[in-house]
Amino acid sequence: MRVTGATGKRLEECKKINQSLSALGNVIAALTDPRQTRNHIPYRDSKLTRLLEDSLGGNCKTTMMAMISPAYDSFAESLSTLKFATRAKKVKNEARINEDLDHRALLRKYELELKKLREELEQRNRHMVDSEAVLRLEQQKKRAEEDKQLAVAALEANSKEFIKEKEEKKRLEEKIKTLNSQLLQGGKKIEDTPQFKSALEEKQRAIR
Repeated sequence: MRVTGATGKRLEECKKINQSLSALGNVIAALTDPRQTRNHIPYRDSKLTRLLEDSLGGNCKTTMMAMISPAYDSFAESLSTLKFATRAKKVKNEARINEDLDHRALLRKYELELKKLREELEQRNRHMVDSEAVLRLEQQKKRAEEDKQLAVAALEANSKEFIKEKEEKKRLEEKIKTLNSQLLQGGKKIEDTPQFKSALEEKQRAIR
């Protein structure tokens, strides 16, 4: 290489290292690209990235150290390393506790599932109870409205009958009054005769 001066077997090793680092850079670029949906991350492009698959965006807490040199001649390499470290810093892992599926773990898992199912069942039962209560209230409201209509109809019928009886009473009273003022019998007013009094009493009883 131009900087290291490696030749022969050492040169081949440097090429392999550079290829692996290039593949690692591609993986980190894919993980930090905001447009990337993570459908495909090129972990299989090198052995290094395959070994670091769990550490890069996987179920691990990862620490990466970037080494730079204070020498002026290494400025370009140090700058490239810092850019690489900046990209790597943006990788977000989703670390979870690894748990062996023994009997206790399975029991905890089933308990959580049962708790979730119980909560869903309670919510559905509560919804059903609320629906039944609303239905009962609707039925009671409907019956109350029907009773109200029946009461109104009965009141109207009674009012019509009362008005009719009142008009009939008024008509009879006017008729009696007219007869009292106009008719005479034997020099006497007709209302003074026993027959008229008897008929008047009968009419009054009928009116009452």
